[in-house]
This record gives sequence, structure tokens and C-alpha cells, in this order.
Amino acid sequence: MYLKITKLIDLFLSKLTDSGIALIFWASSVCIGALIVQNVQQVIFIPSFLFCTLIGIHLLLYNFSEKLSKKRKWFYFFIQMLIVFAAALLIPKGSFIVLIGFFPILIAQSITIFNSKIKVFIVFTPSYLLYCLAIWINYGIEELTIYIPLFFFILITVIFYYVIYNKQLNARVRTEFYLDQLEVALMKVEELTLANERQRMARDLHDTLAQGLVGLIMQLEAIDAYIQKGNLNRSKEIVDNSLIQARQTLNDARIAIDNLRSKESIQSNLKDFVLYEVTKFKELSPITVECKVDIIPSLPILVVEEIIFILSECLTNIMKHSKATTVTIKIYVVDNRLLMEVLDNGIGFSIEKEKNQRGKYGLLGLYERAKLIGGELTIESKIDGGTKVLFTIQL
Repeated sequence: MYLKITKLIDLFLSKLTDSGIALIFWASSVCIGALIVQNVQQVIFIPSFLFCTLIGIHLLLYNFSEKLSKKRKWFYFFIQMLIVFAAALLIPKGSFIVLIGFFPILIAQSITIFNSKIKVFIVFTPSYLLYCLAIWINYGIEELTIYIPLFFFILITVIFYYVIYNKQLNARVRTEFYLDQLEVALMKVEELTLANERQRMARDLHDTLAQGLVGLIMQLEAIDAYIQKGNLNRSKEIVDNSLIQARQTLNDARIAIDNLRSKESIQSNLKDFVLYEVTKFKELSPITVECKVDIIPSLPILVVEEIIFILSECLTNIMKHSKATTVTIKIYVVDNRLLMEVLDNGIGFSIEKEKNQRGKYGLLGLYERAKLIGGELTIESKIDGGTKVLFTIQL
């Protein structure tokens, strides 16, 4: 039994809101005032005890009023009116304090619960009638001329306070809710930022270190082949080229790291970077390259970087997999859009099959880089029919 009472008290305290605390203070003041007036001349124990019990039930019901369904809310107000009326009859001398202390609170509460003038009037009517009946029984009908104006004065005051207080309370609750939502949103933004940075680092590592190492491996294989044939002069030339490429790969890796640290937006010449990539490709591959770059307006360095990374990845894939003999690169502007085409006459491949293979990050990186700067990328390929990569971006 003791444990049940303890759990009930804990539940009551856990559900207690700021408005509930304010009502407890108000109810305690009303209760003490009524008991003093009633017992100042002669103490009545049993009625006073029953009175306090009814007030306790009244407060308990009030604290759970927001959890009630619409149908039960009418029953709630009906019970609360009867409790206040019965409490007033138990201490007749102090009943006017009870009546003007609780009936206006009930009417004010109906305003926030129902938000309807008709429903509030329905609550007001029996409350007012019970108030008048209790005054009539305890003080006589002639006293109504005094207590009715007092009732309306207290009612207006309580309603004004109650409505303002609940608006402030609701505003604070909404503010706390929005702050919680904002905190959740900030956490999601942070997670997305970290995820984007990880993707960017993965792309940069793939397009610098991975591609550079692929080129070095291919050159080392060529060196080994020439050494076995006894062609040391050609082997030395490839070694010199490998050293140059290794230094360039290291430089590209450093540039990628600097780009991760810096968000500076500068202008850069796309054509110079394209010609540099084509020159590197010619040094590493016997594939014939046809390159045509029209006059391009200056672009932010981030856009230029991503376009060059896309071109570099395309050329690396052609060199590694396509078995092509010619590559055509076209970069031009149409209708305020920049277009870059990379075509080869190689063996082609299955795009869907390539996307679904684990460990194949080249195509994924191409699409991610295009999307990162607001561009679009399409890839067309046929088995034994070559491959075409088209990148477009609005200028």
C-alpha cells in the first residue's frame, strides 16, 4: 500500500507543470484563507478534513486535465464544479473564498481547453448557478447583490491573468521545442558536413595518389620489359619520366590537401590545366589525342579543379581499360553552358555492371564531382563501340 501511494505521488510530481505549481500556490492560499475564516471562532475538524481532501482531489484532476479526451473533458468540468460546490458547503463561513477562488479558475481553464465561446458559456452557466446557490444556502439570498458583482470582478481578473499566463507558457514551450529541433538540425548538418568531407577526401585520394600510382606501376612494368630485352637506354628514359611523375603526384597530393584546408575562391584558366593533363597523358600512353578547347571564360578554382579531376579520371580509365587508339577531347560553350566531351574508340564496357562492382570508385567519383559543382554527367558506352563522357555545367 505504501509503495502504491509513493508511486502515485511520483507520477503526480512528474506530470506537474508550471501552471500546476501556480494553481497549487493559489489553491493553498484559498484553502488556508477559507479554513481560517471558518475556524476562527470554533474549530470543526471533520468538515475541515473533508474540505482539504476535496481540494486535493480537485488539484489532482486539474493536473491531468490536458490528458483527457474531448468527451471526458465535459465530465471533468462537471466533477470539478460539484467538488467546489461540496467544498463550499462543508465550510459555510469561508465558502465565499472557496467559490470566488475556484469557479473563476474553472471558467478560465475552459477558455484554453475548448477555445470556443459556446463551450465556455456552457461551462460558465452551471458554475455561476452553483455559485449563486451556494451563496444563497450559506449566507442568504439577500447577500447575492454583494457577492455576484464580486464574482464577476474576480472572474475578469482571473481570466485576464490565466490567458496571458498560458500564452507565455505556450510561447516558452514552443521556443524550447524549436531550440531542440534546431539542435537536432545542427547535429544533422555536422554529420552531413563530415560525410561530405570524407567523400571529398576519398575522391581526392583516388584522383591523385591512386592515379599517380597506377601510372608509376605501368611505367615500372615497361622498365622491367625493356630491361629483359636489354634496352637500357629506353629503360633509363622511362625511369626519368617516372621520377617526374612521382614528383608531380606528390605535388598533386599536396594541392589536394591545401584545397581541403582552403576555401578561397579565385579565378583560374581551364585551358592551361586541360593542356597540362593532355601532355601528361601523351607521355604515359601511345594513344593519339585530339584536343580542342574553345575560349572559356574564367572560372572559380573549385569548378576548374573538379573539371580537371573528371578529365584526368576519364583519361586514366582510357589508358588502363579501353585499349583505344584515339581519344578526342572537346571543350566548348553553348547557350551559356560549358560542355566537355571525352570520346574514345576502345572496347567499351557495361555501365550498370561497372556501377555495381565493389571497389570501383572511378565512376562514382565522376558523378559526385559533377554534382558537387552543380554540373551534370552522362556516360554512353557500347561493347566494342567506344565510350563517350559528356559533362555540362551552367556558366
